[in-house]
Amino acid sequence: MSETWLPDVTGIVCDDQVGDDDQVGKSYSVRFHRTDRPGAIITWTAYPVSASGDCDGPFLVRIEIEWLVGRVPEDRGGTEVWSESFKDYVTGSYGSAAEAEGAARNAASELLRDAGTLTWDGLPQPEGGDS
Repeated sequence: MSETWLPDVTGIVCDDQVGDDDQVGKSYSVRFHRTDRPGAIITWTAYPVSASGDCDGPFLVRIEIEWLVGRVPEDRGGTEVWSESFKDYVTGSYGSAAEAEGAARNAASELLRDAGTLTWDGLPQPEGGDS
């Protein structure tokens, strides 16, 4: 059995609005699973946001990380028993929404290559526990 996180076969998924109201472009997500914990997944999503809230810039890239455990591996979200999420920003700011969207796409590519660095054990964490 594997104890490492593997990229989902879908690779990088491009989607529209998944973030908050300050999202100003498409989102790019990657999903990881472990063969020894079939109900567990990690999803990283990167998307451009307006730092000012008015779409005039500067622009940033927000990263959302979700750890989720579901009872049925084929429908983890529909059979969710535990999840936790976290938001952070990629270092740097961009002069346009298009530049930030390109940076979000690049961030997703980097995250896809970093699957081996993920350390969560795939088990639900106690309230207030680290993921």
